Amino acid sequence: MGNVVLPSAPAMAEQVTDIPAMYGNQFNGTDFTSRTISIPVSIYCADNQDRFNQIMHNLSGLLLSDDPSDNGKEYPLVFGFEPKVTYWGHITAISDPAPINTGMYDMTLTITFVQSDPRATLPQVEKPLNNGLNTITVSGTAKTEPVIQIIPKRALKHIGFTLNGGQYGIGPETPEDQASAVQPYTDVVRDPIASMAMWTNDPSATSVMKTSDNPIYQGSCEINSSSTVMIVANKSGKKDYGKLPSVANDTWYGPAYRYTGMTQSLNDWRVLTSLYHLKYSGQHNGRAMARCELLLLNANGEMIARFGILDLGGGKKPLIRLQLCEPGSHMEKGDGKHRNLYYDYGPSGAFKNKKDKYVRIKTINNNARKFITLINREESDSISDGVFVLDMIKKGQVFTWSITQYNTKTDQPYTDSRKHLVVSGTFVDRKNQFNSPLGGVGAVFLKFPIAEDHNKINYKEPFMSLPNLRIWQVNKVAPGDTTYIANAGQEIVLNCETNSTTVGGKLVSPVWSTDYPKLRPGVNSLSMIGDLDDAQMTLKYIPRLL
Repeated sequence: MGNVVLPSAPAMAEQVTDIPAMYGNQFNGTDFTSRTISIPVSIYCADNQDRFNQIMHNLSGLLLSDDPSDNGKEYPLVFGFEPKVTYWGHITAISDPAPINTGMYDMTLTITFVQSDPRATLPQVEKPLNNGLNTITVSGTAKTEPVIQIIPKRALKHIGFTLNGGQYGIGPETPEDQASAVQPYTDVVRDPIASMAMWTNDPSATSVMKTSDNPIYQGSCEINSSSTVMIVANKSGKKDYGKLPSVANDTWYGPAYRYTGMTQSLNDWRVLTSLYHLKYSGQHNGRAMARCELLLLNANGEMIARFGILDLGGGKKPLIRLQLCEPGSHMEKGDGKHRNLYYDYGPSGAFKNKKDKYVRIKTINNNARKFITLINREESDSISDGVFVLDMIKKGQVFTWSITQYNTKTDQPYTDSRKHLVVSGTFVDRKNQFNSPLGGVGAVFLKFPIAEDHNKINYKEPFMSLPNLRIWQVNKVAPGDTTYIANAGQEIVLNCETNSTTVGGKLVSPVWSTDYPKLRPGVNSLSMIGDLDDAQMTLKYIPRLL
């Protein structure tokens, strides 16, 4: 790389209107558009044409992409002379090489990098907030957008903040409306899955909670040592699914647990839970078949609904299921006793299909050397790797539900339904077929034997976990009632960067707002408003440079 001279400003264009008989013209403002950075590059290969060609191919491979899904993306550019500053943009041109010495392969060229947002960024800042006034000193030379994450310790009627003359909040603003607010939900179960103390795998408790395909319940679960999630236990270096069935009796098998912390049955209820599923790639790993399900039960322990992720045979892409059923139903096809609310794969934009591979496995046989040849399709979609949050409400005959995929790195919900699973729906149970009260919960983690199991070929089984469980009683709320905006422990995100507000991962609209306020360079006064004295609050922002 040669000497890079950063431009002093983005491209500008004044907007004026020529008015007849007016002295001068009317100024309507200045458009600030993109900023262009020219990067000179020199390549020294003397008389070695092959080396020069290889360098050019490598350079093109680094800077260009033939993947249509990369269109519209911008990438970070960091210079060694300014290591804490990131320029986000895209490449618009790579000039043809020009020779430095005639007849030699010493060349120069220029890479043109354009920032659609001409501001550069400094590293993200995270700062805890207190209720009331907070003084925030912001680096950089440009305004930036705050993102505030709140996890309250009690149910909230309203919440918001004021900043630099702007205000942004949700919930009733006046004291009169706040005083009359009613809670739409009452806490029944709030289990972060930090312990197995409230879960039992005793056959007397789990035998009645049958799911489809009549699996064998055996093996055990534990809490992941690095996080509070339930996973299949590790036993002697292997996952404890229990005894492998014989070839002639292949069936689903693995641990099943029933929750013991629910002491009442609910006619109207809300369940919030999530499942994490990760399928590994590879000629044997891709063929692995696992299945995790959260079962909603009646007071007798019979299944009345399930939410689950299912791997299919031969390396096909997995699918996700959300279903209602009559008590005791096993979800048999065409039985008329269950209803699919969602039974599908991820969005088509996330589907990837590698070339089918033939997997050769030596069979266990002492008399002859035999091999079998199997197919690994190596298909994947959004469900192959992700956290999927179910929010399901039953109120009278109406079931409303959503399944939202979360980013496993940022813990934030995805919003693009073309690439990630973001679905919702409503079902009216007009015949009261699925009106059985909710009286309990079960969880199963199953696997299905593949040829590799019977022939002792090692492979990585899919990772599955149950990260959390929340259950509420749904209260009766009149149409004109003002309701609480969030329950205790429910994450609220006030996001001025994306102009969005989420409560428990679901989008809501701000009620009182002048705009989405911004932080200024220098000292800012930010005041949090609401019943937040013991809430966990974090401000995140990215300082920006003009």
